[in-house]
Amino acid sequence: MKMRRAIWFGWLAGAGLMLALAIAHWHPGQRAPALQPDRSLAGLASEVALPETSPVVAEQSSQPLAVAFAPQPSPNPFLRNLASALGSLQTDTDRSSRDQKLEFLANEMAQTNLPVALEFLKTRNAFGPGRDLSDRLVRRWAELDAKGAADWVTENLMGTVREEAINGVAIVWANQDLAGATAWVRQLPEDDRESGLLSVAYEAARTELVAALNLAAELPAGQSREDLVVHAARQWASQDAQGAATWAKQITGEVLRDRVLAAVATEWGEIDPAAAATLAIKSVAPGKPQDDAVVGIVQRWVQKQPADAAAWVKAFPDGPLRDTVMENVIKLWADQNAEGAGTWLSELAQGPGRDVAVGAYVGQMAPRSPELAAQWAADIGDETLRWRGMETAGEAWMVTDAAAARAWIMQAALPETTKTRLLASKPQ
Repeated sequence: MKMRRAIWFGWLAGAGLMLALAIAHWHPGQRAPALQPDRSLAGLASEVALPETSPVVAEQSSQPLAVAFAPQPSPNPFLRNLASALGSLQTDTDRSSRDQKLEFLANEMAQTNLPVALEFLKTRNAFGPGRDLSDRLVRRWAELDAKGAADWVTENLMGTVREEAINGVAIVWANQDLAGATAWVRQLPEDDRESGLLSVAYEAARTELVAALNLAAELPAGQSREDLVVHAARQWASQDAQGAATWAKQITGEVLRDRVLAAVATEWGEIDPAAAATLAIKSVAPGKPQDDAVVGIVQRWVQKQPADAAAWVKAFPDGPLRDTVMENVIKLWADQNAEGAGTWLSELAQGPGRDVAVGAYVGQMAPRSPELAAQWAADIGDETLRWRGMETAGEAWMVTDAAAARAWIMQAALPETTKTRLLASKPQ
């Protein structure tokens, strides 16, 4: 394999030199007319008050290898070499090796040859290495000459290949010149504009939050726009959670506001879980966004301060959310410090919340200490949860010490059918 790779890269090095010299005098065609000026904000501006300042806040596709690439006869040595290289790549089943070779071909190709290679690949890049190479060449061209790459893509490509190429150019260009990339995507045909705006906006959200939100305002209402706003708010929260929360509360659409506030709270949970949890409970309406945010926050919180997280959850009113969060707290805490979690549980007053928490503790302790788990399970007040916990402990105990487990099962306060099933199980 090492020898094979050495031969390959030796061949590719030679091919790279030929690629750089083959069509040295080729020049791209005329560029498109001047870009249109920026448009005023619309859409989202009516829903939220955009911040005045912005905090300092690439994507690889995995295309499956498909049909064989058939090299086409060509009088051009550059194209013959390119076709031969792609034909050979078709047989390389090592994805890492194939990606390295494709990256080499793209990076070593002379800029003047990029349009020629892309034109050659237009009818051959629907699948496999041809498609991968086309994507890489477009991105490399955009790095060297974003305007030239953009003009070629919009004039020459169609369908999904066009959309992917536009997105690739938009991302690269936005990273270099956000204003230039924004102006370009704004003047794209309607079928391309939304995808291009999204690509630029997601790139802008890393460093230019206001620009990202302004672009969101230009998108039509829908899932894509909401996802972008949530993403931008999350980026903001990582730098200024309080500011992001204050802004998010101004969103008039209830569904979007809850999604954004939940995202801000979840991000805030990395820094200040107590404040984040309060935001999620007080500002997000009951429902899935709130549930997901609270669970996510508590999962982070219990890793750092399990007793504080458990105390906060303890104050929840009884209900499905409290049960879910309590289960998460106890399971994670028991993994870190089983004795500490058990001590905290022993101080809980009897009731539905305690039963759920003890059941979660039994589930975590049974594989490690089934006898202890059995003792805890017997202390659960709810009959159904108690039987379930005792059965879990009995099953685990039969694996580690069948004789002791059978003695416990015989005298346990379990239904006879459950006892029979447990006693019939074979020790592993």
